[in-house]
Amino acid sequence: MTALADVVISTVELLEAQARKLRSDLRGLLLSVVLILVAGILLLGGLGWLVAAGYLQLRAWMDPAPAAALMGLLTLLTAGGMLWIAMRKK
Repeated sequence: MTALADVVISTVELLEAQARKLRSDLRGLLLSVVLILVAGILLLGGLGWLVAAGYLQLRAWMDPAPAAALMGLLTLLTAGGMLWIAMRKK
């Protein structure tokens, strides 16, 4: 009877240790996800400011419509190039 009790106690202790490790791993994963989301938002904001600055500079040299078209084209080419590189690495 004591052997069965020892097995049950050991199993419960193992489950408790695994639950603690899982909680710790989940906290680390949650922190990583939050940091990635914040970095992504900041990256998008920085890219937006960069595109806006490029547009304002181009607008000094040409009419607003061609300046916007050129910045849109440059942004699409950059995004397409990044996607092409990402697809090629698979």
